Parts: sequence; C-alpha cells; structure tokens
Amino acid sequence: MLLECRQRFGDAPRDFGDAEKQHLRVAFSLITRIVSRSDGLCQPLSAQRNIFRDGVVVWGHLIQANGGLFEFGQRDLPGEMVYSLRVPDFDPAKLEKVATELVALKGKQPTSPALLEIADYLTDEMIRVFGLKVPKTISQEACLISTVQFVRHHLPNQMLSDSVLPIVVAPQPSHYAFVLPAVYWPDQLLRHWGVARPLIG
Repeated sequence: MLLECRQRFGDAPRDFGDAEKQHLRVAFSLITRIVSRSDGLCQPLSAQRNIFRDGVVVWGHLIQANGGLFEFGQRDLPGEMVYSLRVPDFDPAKLEKVATELVALKGKQPTSPALLEIADYLTDEMIRVFGLKVPKTISQEACLISTVQFVRHHLPNQMLSDSVLPIVVAPQPSHYAFVLPAVYWPDQLLRHWGVARPLIG
C-alpha cells in the first residue's frame, strides 16, 4: 500500500496542478485560531510547499494526539508521530511497538537523559518536536518523532480512525511532516478506513 501511495503522489520534485495545490494548501488561519504564530506548529506551514514537493512518503504511527481528532470537527489539531526515514518501508507492526514504548514514558521520570527528554515532551503536550531521535534502547532502526498538525481535509473522513497513516516528511532537518492527503491513498487503505475515494476540489 505504501508503494502505491508513493506512485500516486509521484516522485520528487513534484509539480502540482492548480487544483492539487489548492487541495494541499494548509491555511495559517486554521492554526492561528488556536495558537499564536510563534507556536512551533506554524513552522511546517511556512515550509509546506517544499514538504509536499520534495518530501518522502513513509508510514507514520501515532504516539498521541489531541482528543478532538477522534471525533468529527472543524479544527485542525496536533499529534505526535513516529516514523523512519532510514528504513522507509518500516513495518507498521514494528512502528506500533516503538510507539507503545514511547507513550509509556509519559508522566514518568526515567534516569536516561534521552528518555527523560521524550517523557517530558509527551507529558507537557505543548512542546513541538521535529525529527527528534528515538533512543536506540527503544529502536535500532533510526526512528524519529515529529509533531504533526492533522489537517481535516487531508484525512479520508476528517478524523482519526486508525493509528497508522502514510505521511510526507521533509527529507532534511527539520523533519516537518504532514499526513499524505487521502486523495493519494490506495483503494485498499481507504476501504480499511471505511470510506470512498475523496475528490480534489
């Protein structure tokens, strides 16, 4: 399914038509309704054209997300995702194991400085990270963590219905990421989410 996502989205650098550009675009106003422009959530928006043009399509696994994303709504909201760029076809089942170990750190005070950084960030829920390395004690596969703003019109049913999603990640630091819009998802993945193919426009 990931290969088909990549085929549908195309090879980088991508050249989008006007309708695609409009569909991909994430308006600043959708985020600045809930946070200030100094919030780290706004950083990927400034780079969104480059992310969609040059980004790498990989599986991402949800670590945690704003609870409003699990129900229908209008607001785009943030969450945290783990993924691997070094192993772009990383098994989602292995990603799930990594995500489970990461979320277990929330509210804890581990002695390892690297684990404590992740624990503090997940507990705070207002810290933004982009390309934060997952310690090798959790994964040897060079996994990274990024805060992702979940754009409602990019999701197949405008809400989160699963923990595994294809995401588009900037190949160079900072590793900003967006969910791959569902118009580029394969039929099998859309059926898994219980939706028909959305349209551009």
